[in-house]
This record gives sequence, structure tokens and C-alpha cells, in this order.
Amino acid sequence: MDTFELLKALCDADGPAGDEVRAADWAASWLADCCGPVERSPLGSVCCTVVPPQEGRPHLLLDAHLDEVGFIVTHIDEDGFVKIAPVGGIDHRLLLSARLSILGREEVPAVVSCLAPHLSAMEGFKKAPPVDKLYLDTGFGKEELERLVAPGDRVCYRAPLRRLLGGRVTGKALDDRAGCAAVCLAAKAIKEAGFAGCGVTALLSTREEVGGQGAATAAFLAAPTHCVAVDVSFALSPGCDAADCGELGAGPMIGYAPTLDRGMYRALCRTAEGEGIPFQREIMAGRTGTNADGVSVAGGGVRCVTLSIPQRYMHTPAEVCDLADIENTAALLAAYVKGGEWSC
Repeated sequence: MDTFELLKALCDADGPAGDEVRAADWAASWLADCCGPVERSPLGSVCCTVVPPQEGRPHLLLDAHLDEVGFIVTHIDEDGFVKIAPVGGIDHRLLLSARLSILGREEVPAVVSCLAPHLSAMEGFKKAPPVDKLYLDTGFGKEELERLVAPGDRVCYRAPLRRLLGGRVTGKALDDRAGCAAVCLAAKAIKEAGFAGCGVTALLSTREEVGGQGAATAAFLAAPTHCVAVDVSFALSPGCDAADCGELGAGPMIGYAPTLDRGMYRALCRTAEGEGIPFQREIMAGRTGTNADGVSVAGGGVRCVTLSIPQRYMHTPAEVCDLADIENTAALLAAYVKGGEWSC
């Protein structure tokens, strides 16, 4: 299975925040086959022991969040149209053209109901309606639909991963299945190398898009000394300020912030330079908006750094990443672990 095939399997498995079981089942099976024993945390995070931790030695947690943004069914009206609410930070501007699936008793395809432009007032036609003004149309009436769908069911984008030109890919859930793929590939490389110099746990965590509870609680149970939180970050695209973004294809973005560990940041930079792995720096002025924020205060405290994969069009069904960035992220993680230069 190459990087694209692994990433496609991860992205195409549904896993909206708080209901990640479909994606978690697939990921757990892959990790168990390739990397080591797997357990599920009480909140559903997938925890794989790649190298068993030993007392007195460092224990590194490699984290990426498994959940994706999506929606939840709130109401079915008398005509069978479905009201939804966002789960995570949805970009509502793209919803009118989106294909969706309701994850009910069976998977139910849906589209967004909207007024034709010919019937819209000119001012209203210029603005994307908010999610709470939209309805989903499944083709069913109320009685038929209620046999399959109920309030509380989750809704996901239906946008299978596909290739673009130049090694890029597009689809849903690349935030953060791209990070999950990098962690999986790194864990496999560490396992195959027979490395045993420190404990290594791979964590594919739940609920990041709604508060990060999955990583914070799993980190409390795993009790690592160090953590690399692998996520996506903004890549340069039209209208973006280059000072605020990374660049697709230029390698992972090593993060530093007041809430992160400076020594781990420096060690990752040195490792990348020594191994000839392309990388970028991401400097943040406060909290990171990643699982590192929660993991760093788990237990008595965990030294954390972020490693981000550049991504365009975040929280849409058309997210874009570069496969080379994912592979270089995995290579840097594996080299960092095997090099043993934790921080200084």
C-alpha cells in the first residue's frame, strides 16, 4: 500500500468529531498489522504501542487527530427536509454545491436544498446562507426518511480522495488524516528499524475539532514525557499573506510558540537539516490551536512541539495537500525518534 492508497483509505472512512468509529476501526486494524498492539481509549482514540515505554527513559507520543468536521441532524420537517448544525468549524460558503451523506441506520445520500437564483432577491443571491438556514434534501418524505434517519445522526461530506497534478491530492478530511497517514508511516518505519531506545506510542485521537478531549485524555493514560502533535496548517493560496502561510511541497512546518518546547523545536530543525529533509518554520504567538495545547497539560505536564502539513482550503470538501509533504513529515518523525536528540 503506497502513501496515496493509505491516505485514501483513511480519508474516505467517515469520522466526524465524536463519532469516529468507522475511521478508527480501519486505522486500528492497519496499525495492529504493521506497528504493534492497539488499544482504544474510553473516548475512542486509537493508541498503538510501537516501542514499549520503560521507566527512566523518554516516552514519545506521536499524535494526529482522527476526526473531521461535519454536521449533526437536528430536525426533520413535515416534508422530509433535514435541518443540520455544524460540528467543527465549517466553511458554509461551499455548502450549496456539496454532496453529503447522512450516517443513519443506513447511509443516506443528500444534497443541500436552496432557492434557484431566478427566484432569489438580488441581495440575497450574493450571500452564502448560514448553515442554520439550510435544509438537506434526500428525496424521501418525512415518514420514509424517519425509518432511516433520526436527530443526532451525523452528516459527512461525500468527496472521495483523488489525485491532482504535481503530486497533490484533494478531498475531505485531509485535516487531519494527512497527519494520521504521516504518523502511521513513521510508526511503521520505527517498528521495521527495530528501534528500542525510547518508548514510542502512536495516537490517532478523537474530538480535536470540538475541543481536543481525545488527545488530552489519551495522553493522561499513556503518560508520555514528550509529544509531537501532527496536524495541518495553512498553505499559500490566492489572497493569502505569505508571512502567515507555509508552502505546498516545501516540507513539514516545525512549530514554535510560548506554549511549546523550544528544545524539541530546535532538535527537530537540526534533525531535518542533518537528514536533508525539507522543512519550514511556523512561529505562533500563543496557543497553537492543535492537540499540543491539551496534551501539554496532561498529568504533570508533557513537553510538546507541533509538526504541520501545509494544506489549502481547510474545513472544506476540497482540501488540498502534497503527498511529498506527508512523506517528508513521516521521514522527519522517524529520523527524530531514531536519532535520540530529544531536546537541547
